[in-house]
Amino acid sequence: MYEKRYHVTFKPRDVAGTPPCGMEATLHSLEETVRSILSRYADAITGDTLRFGRSEVELKNGLIIVKSEDETDVEHVLAILQHYFWFREEVNDETE
Repeated sequence: MYEKRYHVTFKPRDVAGTPPCGMEATLHSLEETVRSILSRYADAITGDTLRFGRSEVELKNGLIIVKSEDETDVEHVLAILQHYFWFREEVNDETE
């Protein structure tokens, strides 16, 4: 099983009309919005973990963590994210 991490943010068109005084609240609602959307498509929800096929998805501190054995399940999660948000994979710079 491998784990990938993604940073997610709203698309600029989705926050373009948000006044500066409301931007902080909008950004704080990001994790809740991501969870709500992914929950619609999840096969099962157990506590804080969403299941997509054989993959587990967790949201922690603004990161989406995908633990999977199957690349197809990960592609499904990423397709959902791509439709609603901008995201980028977190790069692990650790060297051995």
